[in-house]
Amino acid sequence: MFIVFEGIDGSGKSTIARRIAKHLSSLGHDIFLTEEPTTTWMGKDVRRAIEEEKNPLSQALLFFADRAEHVEAIKKNLEDGKIVISDRYVYSTFAYQGAQMEKLMPLDKALKWLEGVYEPMRLDPDMVILLKIEPRRGLDFVNTRDFKEKFEREEFLERVQDIYMDLADKYGFFVVDSNRNLNEVYEDVRKIIDDRI
Repeated sequence: MFIVFEGIDGSGKSTIARRIAKHLSSLGHDIFLTEEPTTTWMGKDVRRAIEEEKNPLSQALLFFADRAEHVEAIKKNLEDGKIVISDRYVYSTFAYQGAQMEKLMPLDKALKWLEGVYEPMRLDPDMVILLKIEPRRGLDFVNTRDFKEKFEREEFLERVQDIYMDLADKYGFFVVDSNRNLNEVYEDVRKIIDDRI
């Protein structure tokens, strides 16, 4: 089984992904917990491109290069009978780079291009859990340097969240409200997963 956690910055997805991995492991399942960008040299280049705010097309292509390798690791772990849990996957690229690419082209064209690049390496997860949080609240959990940056970031994350919600409709994500205590969020997510494993 391949499970993906998605959500904007500060939604709690990394924490919930780790807790779910620990829970499933305690039930006797072998787990491969992973993330995007990955921790490989390529993933480090992706992180640097994000920090340096490189061109959205460059960022997207770096993400896909990292993902091509990541998909192979995911496939191997699935073949070995492990449950794969990924903190972010291709839908983050669709949402974040899609929002950035709107400066260059209409969103529908950007998403069509991103989906086309993904197609040769396509590996669809069995389950995607989108943790939905108000962008302002999410930003309270992430380190933001100043008010102007926080305001610009909030506007951007609102757009990313809108795209995520469209993706949730298109791909059938489970959407969980994470504007709550993380223990409550975890319990809701655990029930969704336990009912399907």
